Amino acid sequence: MSTRPHPDVRTTNDAELTERWRALLQLDGPPVRRSLFLAWIRRDGTMVPLLIPVEDVPLEADREMLGNVHHVHKTVAESEDVDPHELHLAMLLERRGPAGLSPDDHDWSSAIEAVLRDRDGLDCSLHVGDGRTAVCVLPRMQWPAS
Repeated sequence: MSTRPHPDVRTTNDAELTERWRALLQLDGPPVRRSLFLAWIRRDGTMVPLLIPVEDVPLEADREMLGNVHHVHKTVAESEDVDPHELHLAMLLERRGPAGLSPDDHDWSSAIEAVLRDRDGLDCSLHVGDGRTAVCVLPRMQWPAS
């Protein structure tokens, strides 16, 4: 059994974030339900020690639900005493199915990009997992310089 990564270990690129998702979720088989996991990365690459699962998410991304995700993001930023734009919102959509990306996965990515990135101006990324692997679908727009 591998150990989960400590929040103080820095994440500095998309490949490291993919590996962090694999370690955080200890992927070991098909998920029981569709879940959207939320995590936050500070500017220095460390993670807020909080992982929130949103269970039983629908096949199609719901703009109201994404608005609620934005509200949670603002609450986490407030608890960190930073502006919401200073935190990166890292998400992983876990679902049954093939390791490759489905049209539903692409729809989720497009909705997140339209609502959270374009409308709300959040720095966010999306990975998709099938219980064994995690694939980056929507990479972080820009990683801070080390």
